[in-house]
Amino acid sequence: MNRPLLAITICFALGVLFNSLLAVESGIVLAAVLVACCLALACYVLHRREGVVVIWLLFLFLGWFWAGVGEKTAGQGPEQYAGHYVTLEGTVDSEPQYGSGGEDAVYILAARAVYLGERRVETTGLVQVKVKGGGPVFSYGEQLRADGFVYRPREPGNFGAFNYRDYLERRGIHCLMTVMGPEHIRIVASEGGRVSLMGLALESKSTLWQVADATLDPRQSAVLGGMLFGSRDRIDRATNDIFAETGVAHVLCVSGLHVGFVLAGVFLVAAAFGLPRRAYLLILVPVLTFYAVMTGLGPAVFRASVMAVLVLAAALLGRERDWPTALALAAGLLLLINPLYIHELGFQLSFAATWGILYLGPLLGEFFRIRFSLPHWMAIPLQVTMAAQLATMPLLVYHFNLISFIAPLANLLLVPLVGVIMLAGFTGCVAGLIFLPAAELINASTGALIDLFLALAGLLNGIPGGAAYVATPPWLAVPLWYLGLVLVVETVRGRIKLPGINRLGKIGPMVAGVLLMLVLIWPWSGTGGRMQVHFLDVGQGDSILVRFPGGKAMLVDTGGRPGEPDEVRMTGDAVVVPYLHNLGINRLNALVITHPHEDHAGGVPAVLEKLKVDALVITDAPGYDDIIALAESFRVPVYRTGTGQTLQLDEMVDVLVLAPGRGDAVTGLSSNDASLVLRLDYRDSSFLLTGDIEEQAQQLLLASGAELQSDVFKVPHHGSRFYEPRFFNEVAPDFAVIQVGENNRFSHPAAVTIETLMSTDTMVLRTDRHGAVLITTQGESFKVQTAKTPSN
Repeated sequence: MNRPLLAITICFALGVLFNSLLAVESGIVLAAVLVACCLALACYVLHRREGVVVIWLLFLFLGWFWAGVGEKTAGQGPEQYAGHYVTLEGTVDSEPQYGSGGEDAVYILAARAVYLGERRVETTGLVQVKVKGGGPVFSYGEQLRADGFVYRPREPGNFGAFNYRDYLERRGIHCLMTVMGPEHIRIVASEGGRVSLMGLALESKSTLWQVADATLDPRQSAVLGGMLFGSRDRIDRATNDIFAETGVAHVLCVSGLHVGFVLAGVFLVAAAFGLPRRAYLLILVPVLTFYAVMTGLGPAVFRASVMAVLVLAAALLGRERDWPTALALAAGLLLLINPLYIHELGFQLSFAATWGILYLGPLLGEFFRIRFSLPHWMAIPLQVTMAAQLATMPLLVYHFNLISFIAPLANLLLVPLVGVIMLAGFTGCVAGLIFLPAAELINASTGALIDLFLALAGLLNGIPGGAAYVATPPWLAVPLWYLGLVLVVETVRGRIKLPGINRLGKIGPMVAGVLLMLVLIWPWSGTGGRMQVHFLDVGQGDSILVRFPGGKAMLVDTGGRPGEPDEVRMTGDAVVVPYLHNLGINRLNALVITHPHEDHAGGVPAVLEKLKVDALVITDAPGYDDIIALAESFRVPVYRTGTGQTLQLDEMVDVLVLAPGRGDAVTGLSSNDASLVLRLDYRDSSFLLTGDIEEQAQQLLLASGAELQSDVFKVPHHGSRFYEPRFFNEVAPDFAVIQVGENNRFSHPAAVTIETLMSTDTMVLRTDRHGAVLITTQGESFKVQTAKTPSN
């Protein structure tokens, strides 16, 4: 068996994947393991060649079984108190995390007990605790007692949304707790002088970062922390976006690049002291272990550390360096520690990038040196960059819908700066432990380098067409991409013969590359000539996406939440824009804001920043000044509209404005009653979008004589009790959609509103229960899809 460890690891990983794809009782899988084990033993005794296949099956079933054992079901720990205010006692299990503004602190507590009044209940499990307002910083190992509300994370409410609940459960966290201020959390006990590797590593990291905070401005310190330690929680949203869209976000995730810099540092120090080469390994192992623990011991740094040690050991011992075996060993160890790592994007990207660099890189290097006659010093960085990009592209498209065309150039220009920044920053922070003015002097240059890095990244990010968002491809496109890459490489190397590519000669690989790219950028989420109306789950707010048969798109409202500017726009950043990108939408032909309340217009800044918007449509009502100023700053034309006007977006769809009127017609109306009301007619189907209109506006619409009967009715004001029953009867919809937040403080929707709708046999769909609602029509019948299945 050639490279047995590689084959065994692949089979084990496939077994882990099968566990998540197929629901099979663990007892059945265990029986399959025992049967395969007996067959393998029999083949060994009888010297049968089939034993190799049986061993592969054995490890496939072992991976399947091990993944089932690794899954922890909810309901056995503190999560059983979800929905209650309790006092939780537990030990800090990791370093605290902070929002970009540093206003809230987040801790992972290993629970010991829950207090229900005076009653103490022993329990175990991890809880993610958010402390509003931050407060004093608690360290790893300290025992805390916190008073707060326990709840389960919500399942994703939108199609294609990130599943935060699954993400936490893979880390053993089944519930969250919100503590409403630092006065509600306190220390019960500390480690009391007990030293642990984790505690020492995190304390060292905190101390170094304090020096960075004292000698750099907040943005510089946050970026340096990301580069040195992989901590991104303090980096602001705009900076994170620049890193992502230029394809250099990997420098903020500790991986092979960072381990390589640590390895170079160890070599330099060892050489400076004249140590023998065989001593390098004795130094490298503890240094890498400490660094891995300091940076969170994620899959990427674990993989890079294992491979670095194996490659160095092979070189020192004079053994053959076989990177597939080293990569397989790292993956196997990680999956043994936690089989659910295979679902982690960090695990996938790390191994994909490494495979690309080592498998695709040599062929690309030959291509650049022979075809373009590039010198080695230029060809090698280019081959590494291109290989990593090709290997990670399908994962980035599948998870983030992002293709960065500027990434190769950005990596060539910016990655070399990272090593210099890390060296200068680490040197400055260590010097600051001895003499702070020395750190200030050194980190003056570190700060200048970080500013240069960010300026170059911002400049590259500003290049038109440098990045684009494409629709999420089907999962099958990802393995097809990798299969295609392998076939191209093996064909060029002459190891296999594909007649179609071989007949094309030198342009064969280029044709194959174009076909592979089409797999990723194909418009998988197109409308197929139909009209789609998406009612997004934005919590207590409204956001509706209309995709017309001709391909254009209109967004009606952007969601939002009350609070500070960053909180107001959070729905736009975290929900609306990702939803549009998931569909491959980079451009809106119209952005309609029904009225300027935060729950309808809060996401406008995010939408205008991240998408091309052709027109902003509003009413003559007051309150739009900030939105207009923002639109003008992005050179988006602003159009005011009113009763009787139409929006010309698709020749097959009439978009008619029913209310409010222009000019003085809005005088005396509340902001809710001045909401823009749209009627969409496509052949024999109709949609009525009503904003937040209440009784007065509904009565005015009844008096206007406008055609109100509609097939699909966006219920006004989140199902408020302030409605006119005659208006609902006149609309007489088949489907009524209520956009409303779960457990909202307004008690929306009102029971009487639901009763009125259901009394006319209307199908009522609620985003708090059904999640996002997608209604598709070809102009006659309707297809209704929901992101969630309601539990009741």
